[in-house]
Amino acid sequence: MFSRESLRHFFHHTYGVQTMDLRLGVALVACVVLSGCAINESTAHRYANAGVSASQRGDWAVARENWRRAVINARLARMNDRALAVAHYEYGRASGVVCEWVEAEFALKEAYRLDAASGGPAYMAAYELGRTHFDRKQYAEAVEQYSLVKAEFEKLQVETKDPVGYADYLDEYAMALEQTGKANEAQPLRVRSDQLRKTFPGKAAHTEKTPYGTQCKKT
Repeated sequence: MFSRESLRHFFHHTYGVQTMDLRLGVALVACVVLSGCAINESTAHRYANAGVSASQRGDWAVARENWRRAVINARLARMNDRALAVAHYEYGRASGVVCEWVEAEFALKEAYRLDAASGGPAYMAAYELGRTHFDRKQYAEAVEQYSLVKAEFEKLQVETKDPVGYADYLDEYAMALEQTGKANEAQPLRVRSDQLRKTFPGKAAHTEKTPYGTQCKKT
């Protein structure tokens, strides 16, 4: 089945909703997202499912390969931009976990472009791209991406819907600002993050952070 994050991505930019019953979501993804040439459609669906299963069990190298093939078949099937955005988004995340940074950046930027062109949640790819930089201590690049999504997070009221996840974002953004000599800009973000964590003690973010750079290939 598709991951909750993938489904959230799809339903937000297709139907304008944040959550949906997972079983209904899988059925709709199968019927709506993966449309196009029947053979390539079926193949893309199969690889996407395999990619999700692999990432759920922690095998991101296998997940990456399956999402790579899902992207290829999705393009051959001439799937719509919104569906292609999901495939590129997942391929980019998986690539970042195994330290294929060039591919991760390309895929996430492509997901951003496709979402932006089709009215999808482009901020999700921008945020993940920022995190790939943050986890490599490339703070200037992280600041650029984090600043790009701040207005969208505020518009979507992420602070209310996922307060701890928003606090995580604020902490990362603040640290990136501090590391680039912008402590004054970071200070109010730290204050708001602390307030949120005190208001929701013991709570966790709604989604798990992608473990970028944790499964690098041995050379």
